[in-house]
Amino acid sequence: MSRILMIDDEQLIRSLIVEVLTLDGHEVDQAENGDIGLKLVELHPYDLVITDIIMPEMDGIGVIMSLKEKHPQIKTIVLTGGSLINDKDYLINVSRLMKVDLVIPKPFVVDDLRNAVKELLQKQS
Repeated sequence: MSRILMIDDEQLIRSLIVEVLTLDGHEVDQAENGDIGLKLVELHPYDLVITDIIMPEMDGIGVIMSLKEKHPQIKTIVLTGGSLINDKDYLINVSRLMKVDLVIPKPFVVDDLRNAVKELLQKQS
């Protein structure tokens, strides 16, 4: 199927998404921050990157900016639950302004994410 990169500093969320998307037949790599994620992007061709916004080292906004500049063909999904500094609605609006393909607020329903991934990857074909 497709090759997906999951970037999130929360191990539980990463593991859940990797497991679900792997069961759906995708090859899924993972990274705990944007810096590691972008290094993986340079090593492997990805069809889709799913990233959190608030992370240490490099946040999701840095990831999206780099992807849009260097790899605009890669589809992007942003997951965000907000932070102490920026509320969820603000981060959702910033993500949309950056022209990500889809923004999914946390908490989310796993089947909604699965369906979103399927729809995005079908548009790519």
